[in-house]
Amino acid sequence: MSLRTRLHRSAPTPGATAPTPSSSRRFARWHSDSIARTGVAVLGIVAIGAISVLAVEEHNPTAVHRVNGPQAVTRWNALDGHERDHVPALHSIPAGTPKPAPTAKPSHAATALVPPSSGQAPIRRAATVVRSGLPHVMVIMEENKGYAATLGSCASDPYYCSLASTYATDTSWFGIGHPSAPNYIGIASGGMQGVTSDCTPPACGPFGAPSLGGQLTAAGIPWRAYMESMPSPCYANGSSGLYAEKHNPFLYFNDVRAAANCASVEQPYPGAAGLVSALNGPGAPDFVWITPNLANDMHDGSVQQGDAWLSANLAPVLASPWFTGGNATVIVTMDEGPSANQIPMVVISSNAKAKGPVATPGNHYGTLGSIERAYGLGLLGAAGSGSSGNLVSLFGGPK
Repeated sequence: MSLRTRLHRSAPTPGATAPTPSSSRRFARWHSDSIARTGVAVLGIVAIGAISVLAVEEHNPTAVHRVNGPQAVTRWNALDGHERDHVPALHSIPAGTPKPAPTAKPSHAATALVPPSSGQAPIRRAATVVRSGLPHVMVIMEENKGYAATLGSCASDPYYCSLASTYATDTSWFGIGHPSAPNYIGIASGGMQGVTSDCTPPACGPFGAPSLGGQLTAAGIPWRAYMESMPSPCYANGSSGLYAEKHNPFLYFNDVRAAANCASVEQPYPGAAGLVSALNGPGAPDFVWITPNLANDMHDGSVQQGDAWLSANLAPVLASPWFTGGNATVIVTMDEGPSANQIPMVVISSNAKAKGPVATPGNHYGTLGSIERAYGLGLLGAAGSGSSGNLVSLFGGPK
């Protein structure tokens, strides 16, 4: 059967009833645009790397099946520009439409939003973007040295400054508070959860609010948080040696700390070679967070020491297939800076889509929102605020 994909423009009117097997013609009109031979309707939210469609046979409207992954991408690529323009970004399948059988492989499409619990900021729906594969995003969080001491001088951090000149740097990015912990909590959840000190669980938290880690797990998106010098996976017994729990944002939240997969997503940093091996091996994470230890994140150590660590550990990543394969982004930033709290923000994209300085105002909430948009997730709390900024235009794209 030939595939002619004509996508309907609008949702059915309220109260519309689902078609029956004997009403194929009315079924076509009910979708407002005729579907010649085979109709393809886009389901729900079209998320990055996971186009999910329903194929409905005209002469057997109950024969509805879901097409995922490569098949869906092939169908999307077959559309002309006019047809793509009419794909609804958000669209619900009408009540009564037979549901497709579930597949074993988790879908990476954004899920329906759940109303936030009492006292929590609303979760906003992210704008959708269609890509052929899940993006790779890495965040490396350094400590306490503001813009002036790093990218503003470049005296002690030649490697970091070379990244800023080769790729993109936002010169108007800021932390959201002082001291460290509120910034880590905020970038993970869209709010500081009332924290104004460097307290750690159980003095503050773990919180029941949703976090980025919980979102990624719920969406079936592989991810990992690497903490240098953390004694063991999902270590929940406070700080130890050069490992500072206050610099581990995800363990402040029950949807990671108490989750069944905590030990697989919260892991000690394996070193540069171990990291590259994990990125290029089976089950590689699509999202990665890295917190260097207190000696290497510029907190206790110098800017020069932190820059040397960054060069030794990031350069192999940028040469790896995980990054060079396209659609990859590495963010290197700080938790906070002095006085006005201006922080360096370097966005490294696999196709160098953006270069040089930009001056779009934003903060950690904007960083969170940019990551959520990249994966088609809901926007947590202040991540959905227009004043938080948006870095997505600087992210890498497909080759």
